[in-house]
This record gives sequence, C-alpha cells and structure tokens, in this order.
Amino acid sequence: DALPILKGLEKGDPSNVEILYRISRVESDLVDDLPDDAKKKGHDYAVESIDYSKRAIEADPQSSEAHLAAAIAYGVMTDFVDDRTKMEYSKFIKDEAAKAIELDPKNDYAYLVLARWNFEMTQLNPILRGIAELLYGQLPPASQEKALEDFQKAIEIAPNKMIHHFSYGEALARLGRKEEARAEYQKVLRLAPTCREERGYQQKAAAGLKTLER
Repeated sequence: DALPILKGLEKGDPSNVEILYRISRVESDLVDDLPDDAKKKGHDYAVESIDYSKRAIEADPQSSEAHLAAAIAYGVMTDFVDDRTKMEYSKFIKDEAAKAIELDPKNDYAYLVLARWNFEMTQLNPILRGIAELLYGQLPPASQEKALEDFQKAIEIAPNKMIHHFSYGEALARLGRKEEARAEYQKVLRLAPTCREERGYQQKAAAGLKTLER
C-alpha cells in the first residue's frame, strides 16, 4: 500500500531524497514478499530499487539513508545476477554501507548490512572466492570478528530491533557458538512483534532454537 502513495508524492516532489530512498527501501522489501514463482516481478522491483537509491544519492549525497538504501538494493539484486556480477555488487554493498555509517554513526541498519557483508565474505565458496580474487586482485578485507562487532554495534544502537538479534543469532549459530546463538534467539522471542516480518523472525528464531537442541 505504501508504494503508490510514495510514487504519488514523488510526482509532486521528484527530488525529495526522503521520498526517493523510501521508495527504494519499499521495493527492496517487496522482493522478499513475492512468491518464488514471481522472479520476473522481483527482478523488476530490484532494478527499480537500485535506480531510486541512485536518484536519492544524487538528490542528497550527504544522506546516510540514501546510501543505506543503495547498499540494501544491491544486496537484493544479487539474487538475480550471475556469480561474477554478484561479486562486483559486493563491493558496492560494502562501500555504500560504510558511507552510510560515515555520514551517520548511529545508523544501526547500516551496521547490520556491513556485518552481514563481513560475515558472508568469510563464508564464500571456492568458486565465488576465485571470482572475487580475480576481480579485486585479492579479497576485500573481511573477518568474522569485524562482522560480530558490527552486529553488536547495531544492537547497541537499537537494542529492541528484532532483525538485529535474529541476524546476530544466525551468524553465531553458523559459527557453532550455540549458547550465544540461543541467547539471541531468545531475545527475539521476548520482543513484541510489530509487523508480519517480525512475526516471521520469531518463527525462524523458534526453529533455530530447536535446531540448536539437536
């Protein structure tokens, strides 16, 4: 429902950075809401999300939220591109998230994006690792320690955001740090959900707890 309202506002104020980055964020979110058989529509949303994030940055290069929208949009687009392009986009994701933090050190979502980037770069399979090394000469610096620090920073800034605890818990679980992962999943379940997405995180956290008990 938000998208047509925002696009209506855009017509009257086409250079408003807040309108532009919000359209980008909504379109990124819509990709996750689509069923698996709607890949074409998801691709279209992802492309538009990148376009709107670029327009937002052009409207106000000093907007932390515009750069965050770009980082998220490129992350969403990685689901629709080949491995080489995926690795090319990984640099944009890191750079835009880092710029968002530089412009606003309290941007918790930017820390979350950077945390995920650091973590996923340490988990690359040999094919993606080879492509990344071919593109960059060497892998961009990333570490599990930096990833965990960024997850913690996001939580420090916004301790009641469910997505931060869930994402941190997922990373800890993948590292085999079961007790710490369990604590984060339990925090997810203790928070009151405010939307369908958060109810989804609680379902996944409950499933994660059962997996840790095996």
